[in-house]
Amino acid sequence: MPETIERIRNFTIELDEKRILRLIGYKSRSYEVHHGIEKLISEEKKKLDSLLQPVALYTILDYEETNKHPIFEHAKKVALCLCTIGPKLEEEIRKLMKKNELLRALILDALGSEAVEEVARQSDEFLATKARKTNLWPSKRFSPGYKKWNIKEQRFVFSILPAEQIGVRLIRDSCMMIPRKSISFRINFYKDQKYSTRKQKK
Repeated sequence: MPETIERIRNFTIELDEKRILRLIGYKSRSYEVHHGIEKLISEEKKKLDSLLQPVALYTILDYEETNKHPIFEHAKKVALCLCTIGPKLEEEIRKLMKKNELLRALILDALGSEAVEEVARQSDEFLATKARKTNLWPSKRFSPGYKKWNIKEQRFVFSILPAEQIGVRLIRDSCMMIPRKSISFRINFYKDQKYSTRKQKK
């Protein structure tokens, strides 16, 4: 395990209700949103302060400390990150489903998906900034299961990051995470800008 494992805690979670509408099935602006749906979204959003426990865990490895997977080729360093919003939201979804409040459960699930994505987005920007401060070029973030990085590479991520410290565990057979509202990703840090896939701010 790397010597330096850090946490990110100070997240500002602001969710776009239009995105929530799309996630629950309102795919086109031509659909008229029923007032009752907007009311339910507003009510479920009010629960988030008590349900969200956003935190991220990360480390930055030298290339030699990785498992030398081809996706790390040319990287000077690699940031590995694990984000979660904790288990409370999913527990509330299960309670709603038991009460047959399926629409509320669907809305809360969509809110949770957007919330953890926002945690990942802010963590990504935090790590990209760290790369730039050391005169390295960050790639875009990629999660296991995307393109050439097989979902089984979750096992490598979890072998490096002490996920239990933030309440996340891996189901080894499927490589799915619990809580489900968790995201893992990597960012390569390059010496040469030509390898970076990110729009750069330098």
